[in-house]
Amino acid sequence: MLNIEKVKKLNIPKTPGSYQYFNKKGEILYVGKAVDLKSRVLSYWRESTNHTPAKRAMMKEIAEIKWIEVDTEIEALLLEANLIKKHQPPFNIDMRDDKRHQYIKVSTEEEFPRVYSTRTLDKAGTYFGPFVSGIAVKEVLKVIRRIWPYRSCARLPKKVCLYHRIGKCLGMCEYPETKSEYDKIVSQIVLFLQGNKNIILKYKEKEIKSLESAQSTFGAVDESLTRDSKYELNAKKIEFLKFEVMNIRKVLEHTEIINLIDKYATDVIELAKVLALPKIPERIEGFDISNIFGRDAVGSMVVFRDGEPDKNEYRKFKIKLSEGQASDTFMLKEILDRRLKRSVPETDTSKKISPKIGEYPPVHRIGGKEEACLSADRGVKMWALPDLIIIDGGKGQLNVAVKLLKKYDLDIPVIAVSKGSGLRGANAPDKIFFPGEKEALKLSLASPALHIVKRVRDEAHRFAIKYHRELRKRRWKK
Repeated sequence: MLNIEKVKKLNIPKTPGSYQYFNKKGEILYVGKAVDLKSRVLSYWRESTNHTPAKRAMMKEIAEIKWIEVDTEIEALLLEANLIKKHQPPFNIDMRDDKRHQYIKVSTEEEFPRVYSTRTLDKAGTYFGPFVSGIAVKEVLKVIRRIWPYRSCARLPKKVCLYHRIGKCLGMCEYPETKSEYDKIVSQIVLFLQGNKNIILKYKEKEIKSLESAQSTFGAVDESLTRDSKYELNAKKIEFLKFEVMNIRKVLEHTEIINLIDKYATDVIELAKVLALPKIPERIEGFDISNIFGRDAVGSMVVFRDGEPDKNEYRKFKIKLSEGQASDTFMLKEILDRRLKRSVPETDTSKKISPKIGEYPPVHRIGGKEEACLSADRGVKMWALPDLIIIDGGKGQLNVAVKLLKKYDLDIPVIAVSKGSGLRGANAPDKIFFPGEKEALKLSLASPALHIVKRVRDEAHRFAIKYHRELRKRRWKK
């Protein structure tokens, strides 16, 4: 088993790249990426590091460390994704839920291939990944678009869209004659996603030298040819290719994807420390409501995983109110109750469930007693429980959440965050309320823990308002 002293002697470079952990048999256990390989690898063995149970198990098996250096952050990210796809390391798979993995697909089965993110793998097309971060996928696609114009629309429209007008797509819908040019672009995008940036650059540099050689030949034969259209065309090609090479290098050097991902993960760790949580919250749920005097009342639930929004897990609730029920606390109680029911199986002590041979009926604790769960048997899809609940509100809203958690016998940390009466500015201090505590916690605006709390709260607020406005528009159209 490796310790920090042995790791320090490995002379790991302080450059971007991918690191790989191996067991005694030489089998790859885990693949990671880093802006600074040495710092990242050493962080695993520092005493202050708070590992998850899965990572602690992995640490016991690590016998060897290898690494591959690259030039930029985004290349480290792509290398990590390609190595995970190739080797399927057990701890990369065990630490993340497969359904959350995202891929970048190039739909090579189409005449004009699309480039887009997806969570499903079909038989057709070329896939790159898996990427363990949704933010990483979005940023990679942005980077590609800054270098190459590509198609992302699900169906070719009849007229060119905004992307074509700003030079980010060739507009194949109106100009199918651009196919040969677009095929070259797609082949370069595929090479880039495969981690072969240098092949692209070498090809372009070789083409530049060939064109420059042709230019000098034109001038040596007849100076009058300097004004010839072929000469001018070559000059433009050289200028454009040089710009492309410069742009590729510049974009890649100034892209900070890994830093952003690591920052969000660090924010969650800091949050666990500040709030004294029993463990680092992998799944955080945020709740808010939106209405106008009880009309078109709605609630929202947003989900963050490892500090990043997981929009596939978002849920929205339409609230039906009777007279006298238009209080914020009543509406919050309504949506939280409906949400928690989706994680607590129905029970019935009067019925016995006969499991199949070798199986046991699922069990849940209600009121201190273990009872057989009927929901799984009835085919009801249960929602995963969060590690932390964040409510947009004050003590009143917090008390509602606490009572409901007790009702369902759930031991989940919950906090409420509020700016206080009349304080809604960006610089107004946020107050964090804890169950059973009279005084609210005020965190510095620079606090990483506050950053993640505010991001969850603000996203829940945005999602609730969006749904509320949708309902209002529908009512106005009637």
